[in-house]
Amino acid sequence: MQGTASRVIRVLLVDDHVMFSQAVAAALNEESDIRVVDCVASLADARSHLESTEVDVILLDQRLPDGQGTHAAAELRAIRPGVRVVLVTAAVDPAVLSEALAAGCVGFVTKGDSIDELSAAVRSAASGATAVSPAMLGRLTGSDGKGNGYSGEALTHRETAVLLFLADGMSNQEIAERLFISIHTLRNHIQNIISKLGAHSKLEAVSIAIREGLITTPPVER
Repeated sequence: MQGTASRVIRVLLVDDHVMFSQAVAAALNEESDIRVVDCVASLADARSHLESTEVDVILLDQRLPDGQGTHAAAELRAIRPGVRVVLVTAAVDPAVLSEALAAGCVGFVTKGDSIDELSAAVRSAASGATAVSPAMLGRLTGSDGKGNGYSGEALTHRETAVLLFLADGMSNQEIAERLFISIHTLRNHIQNIISKLGAHSKLEAVSIAIREGLITTPPVER
């Protein structure tokens, strides 16, 4: 299967279920633009690996022998600045999603997702886009959680347009080109959106906007 990236995306898979890790790694390595650089079974091994190896995206299991993925995500990102973390869980859980958003994760997938969905999440994360479908965000963000700092401040038409493009999984570059603005201007819009919505990240801003009815998502295709 051909990917959309022009370079190989380096992935670190962190999961203590060996058979799952090996199966996912083998499948992802079949993609022309993705390479799993290693599979490790603990947060300690992940830390050690990141200190010596370039990685673009981490597929991080939530439950590991030495801790939870959401608790370690920020630390892993600090070790390797610029790395994108996609949390992998056994089931859809709104509480875990909220923790992942606060920890700076850019994506959220489950072990029941297909390889096509996992590879799409890797590509989205690497490109700077959100790595979770708007439909899943809509289902997950109906409960309480992060983002309660939203004060009701109105968004501008341009900010709403930016949010819609973010919810559609577009990267910053794609949005800037679509709106005929510079990356710098787009980043200012995104920071304003995050501030107005009381969010911690672009992904959380999208989830809050969906929950508050500021934007709507397309229906799930069956």
